[in-house]
Amino acid sequence: MSLELIRESTKINYLTGEQLSQTIVEHDIIVPDINPDVLRILFLDGEVIEKKTEALQDKVSVKGIVRYKILYVSDDKDQSIKSINTSYDFSHIFDVGSSSSKMKARIKSDIEHIDYEILNGRKINVKTIVKLKAKIFSETEQNFVSELKGVEDLQVLRKNVDIYCYLGENTSNYTLDEALEIPAGKPSIKEILRTDVRITGKDYKIADDKIIAKGDINILTLYVGDTEERSIEFMEHEMSFTQALEFQGIGEDSECDIDYNIEEFFFSPEEDSDGELRILRSEVKVSIWAQANNKRNLEIISDAYSMNSKIDFENQLFKTNKVVCQDKSQVILKEVVKINGDNPDILQVFNVLSKPNLFESTISDSGVSIEGSVNNGILYVANNKEQPVFCHYSEIPFKHNVELENVRVGMNCEVDLEVEHCNFSMVSENEVEVRVIVNVNTKVLDEVQYSLITEATENEEDRVDSDSFASLTVYFSQPGDDLWKVAKKYLTTVEDVKKFNKIEEEKLEVGKQIIIPRKI
Repeated sequence: MSLELIRESTKINYLTGEQLSQTIVEHDIIVPDINPDVLRILFLDGEVIEKKTEALQDKVSVKGIVRYKILYVSDDKDQSIKSINTSYDFSHIFDVGSSSSKMKARIKSDIEHIDYEILNGRKINVKTIVKLKAKIFSETEQNFVSELKGVEDLQVLRKNVDIYCYLGENTSNYTLDEALEIPAGKPSIKEILRTDVRITGKDYKIADDKIIAKGDINILTLYVGDTEERSIEFMEHEMSFTQALEFQGIGEDSECDIDYNIEEFFFSPEEDSDGELRILRSEVKVSIWAQANNKRNLEIISDAYSMNSKIDFENQLFKTNKVVCQDKSQVILKEVVKINGDNPDILQVFNVLSKPNLFESTISDSGVSIEGSVNNGILYVANNKEQPVFCHYSEIPFKHNVELENVRVGMNCEVDLEVEHCNFSMVSENEVEVRVIVNVNTKVLDEVQYSLITEATENEEDRVDSDSFASLTVYFSQPGDDLWKVAKKYLTTVEDVKKFNKIEEEKLEVGKQIIIPRKI
């Protein structure tokens, strides 16, 4: 019989490289016609929304928008508080070695810094530094020989390996549309000034070939009350969502990566049954992206030989990322923040905008050490007519250690920081206690390489000459020897060598005497 090959294939998604970059987005914001002129800016911040990412040859292309929120004092006789919500498109191409157009890129983006200048009452110049982190993935279908048949006295060495087989990725876009009531005791809406929207309570489970993702949309709204004093008011609402993403073959032991993003949101006041603007019409578009891998134990052929004919192999080096461990922990921070004496006193705190920053993560043989901070923007209603709304910035540094097993220096460590919860209380007219819970998601990856047999052919012309072997051979083991190498060299079987020499261990001590009987 001729040599028969049985083949298998597996799909992998291999992380080929990462790269950090920055880009400056500079432009002028024109005040809308319906708004009065700008006298003084109280608060200006923004967020980055990625729209399209594409891997190119040794580069990555990113297109997105920067969405700005501006609160300002108007140049009218009442110096009323007004707002501008606008966005600006940007694009950026930066170098990422080893990428190609056949690969996929994932981007994480954030705003590092914003500078602004009032050019005149109708125009504001804004300069934004956007930081970007790209990851490049190569999705490949790897074919290999899993079994050899059809050759007499064929000896096969097998090895068990764990490979994360790629199931694919999926994206779900979901819109939450609800009518939210103004809390009792709060005045009706005269004008919406600002809304801050974030996702909390993120979680998922796996069931029936699906990832079931859920979370809560937290909405904080600053508005002008419909009162004679045009009081500055705020309110908080929450909307929950659950969304399913299809993944054929996913199981409870599958590895999943999930990203939640708020793509767009729209808020407008609506009348209730009494004709008063006591309804906040809310429309929030959420995008959920997920990818999944199944841990699969494969028995691969690492070597083979026949005692009657020569078999030639073609091997291919197979690279994959092995998830060594994952960990979820929390950092709990509490600090009393003192408002600078030059800033107006606090009448009421509206919101604390908390953003985590990762400075450094260092992997050791016992775990990962993390240094970072949480930047807090304390947005408050001030006891000052000239500056009725103000924002004070503070930074809370932290250090955190994550104890992990089976890790070592040189492995790839991914750390993701996310503010899970932030609450606050006014201590005095110039002090606010801020309490922040930061989720720390840690994943350690190791690059592993396997040599897979992709082709095998039997060379019948180069048959083994049995006369070249003595009937009995005395061999002294060399460094790196094991029973397989010795048996293959002298065209016998591992079992025969074990039986004749009454040994059980596969590894051999250097210099050990082995008697090898001729098999052929």
